[in-house]
Amino acid sequence: MLKAFIKYCTAGGFATIVHYALFLIVIKAMAWPAWQATLLAASVGALVAYMLNYHFTFLSSAKHATLLPKFLVVAGLGVIIQTLIVAIFSNYWHVHYLISQIIATIIGLVLTFLINRFWTFA
Repeated sequence: MLKAFIKYCTAGGFATIVHYALFLIVIKAMAWPAWQATLLAASVGALVAYMLNYHFTFLSSAKHATLLPKFLVVAGLGVIIQTLIVAIFSNYWHVHYLISQIIATIIGLVLTFLINRFWTFA
């Protein structure tokens, strides 16, 4: 399971780079609130993560019609959790939005790995 987690972190790392880049672009260039930027960026990052996890992490040969809906449920849960964490931390506890996003990313990483490992790609 450690090898799968390392591959998951690698795929997730790339998806997170996409997520953070888009997150910062829409905050800085478009002046979106942090929670809205997280919602968009996490969604795009989730699609990148699916393709990498399908082909690299779990080396799946299952049909996308079977796996993608499961992955999207897990990704959706991750997006909701991350968005709530960023909203609560940045808006109510006045934690800087980048710190809020880092906390949300760590929690989302562990949670989605476990669900994807034992349900989506099981």
